[in-house]
Amino acid sequence: MKRMIIAFLLIPLFFGSALTVQAEEKWQQESIYYIVVDRFMNGSTANDGELDLEDPSAYHGGDLSGVRDQLDYIKELGFTTIQLSPIMSSESDGFHGFGVTDYETVEEHFGTMEDARKLVTEAHEKGMKVIFDMPYGFVGNAHPWLEDQRKSSWFLEETLEDDSWFDGLPKLDTSNPEVADYYSEVWKKWEEETDVDGFRLITSGGAAPQNDLLVFSETYDEEKEEQQTLRDVFQAAGASLEPLALGEGGQIWELDDFLGSRFTHEAVEGGQNPVTRLQLAWTYLYTIPGTPRFYYGCEIPLDDGGDPSEIPMMNFKAGEEALSQRIEKLHSMREEFPALTKGSVHELYNEDGLLVYERSYEGERLIIAINNAEATKTMELDHLEGGLQLSGLLEDGIIREQRDGVYRIGMERETADVFVVEADKGYNWLFIGFVGGVLLIFVFSVTMISIKNRKDQTVE
Repeated sequence: MKRMIIAFLLIPLFFGSALTVQAEEKWQQESIYYIVVDRFMNGSTANDGELDLEDPSAYHGGDLSGVRDQLDYIKELGFTTIQLSPIMSSESDGFHGFGVTDYETVEEHFGTMEDARKLVTEAHEKGMKVIFDMPYGFVGNAHPWLEDQRKSSWFLEETLEDDSWFDGLPKLDTSNPEVADYYSEVWKKWEEETDVDGFRLITSGGAAPQNDLLVFSETYDEEKEEQQTLRDVFQAAGASLEPLALGEGGQIWELDDFLGSRFTHEAVEGGQNPVTRLQLAWTYLYTIPGTPRFYYGCEIPLDDGGDPSEIPMMNFKAGEEALSQRIEKLHSMREEFPALTKGSVHELYNEDGLLVYERSYEGERLIIAINNAEATKTMELDHLEGGLQLSGLLEDGIIREQRDGVYRIGMERETADVFVVEADKGYNWLFIGFVGGVLLIFVFSVTMISIKNRKDQTVE
């Protein structure tokens, strides 16, 4: 599928200059759960309108009330931010929200501006942030501006060219000051009325808008090469991890989005276990510089049948405990260890499917090991000082010094772990003694019972 050019622009609640670095640091510590509103949960039947669950291009009933109902679910997984597909009024066949017909109102299938405000308020009360998607530089074919002669100078002659939802949508001239001013006012309106934390602008291309509210931007003028590399590398066991980049601060990392088939389906089609594949990929996403973003339903894992246009409804009755536990652990690690969100990164080893790298920050060090090979792999660390131990956070193992300053990491096939580098605490003799005592008591009891049974048999 041909990709649309996308810009990621986060617009904060506060104003001022020289905020770019602060914003990057702020969002780098977040983890984002991306929701296609219409396909998440139907929280209110009052705004259903005409639904057709058999038509993949029709509205299916998800709304803002449904998202609000599931805030606890998202928070329990550990996510700190939710990001919503466009909720502005859209065309009758535009459940995805990209064919905007009114930037200043909420799509009636999703609720009202008051519903949007309640969602943001309750998310904030639970300690989560909210990002809204906003199409920028194009509108739906039913937008009233197209019939307004006063807005004729706002439009370009060409339309978007794409083989998905964007094909044929009218393009706006974003270099026109009136257009730029309008968008600035729209952003302010949404911030004032909902208290939203930021926006992602979905743009038809060109330079990012210059606006005092702009504090974070990424512009994609081609396919997401980093994302495709991630998908290729982690799609199947045995693939080399050498193509992976360890990333930079400010990067958004994701396996799935609304423009391609789900990673889960491709793993299944390739005869792979999607749970194992996702666990490895997520460990990587959560331990490199940048912000991980999850497409809703990955935690189930949701399958779209391989067709990007077949965006399924979320199934809250389904679930995969191993995936949920891995997500929760990864979130806990990012919260507990600043090195994973603020630290420097240094590759230590990347051969034959085994990747090992280090994150460090203010004296805190973590070693991440990911084995994508189909066999056990080992490597030796020789850059650490002696007298340390590497304590695994995912597999609970401990690696101790083999010889002077050398530590051997051994990883079973298709496994990953994050090790905290700390002083060697030695063996827990109290625990070992306790376990040994319990075993002795058990052996003694069994022996006594056996002797008693033999005596009883002799008497008989």
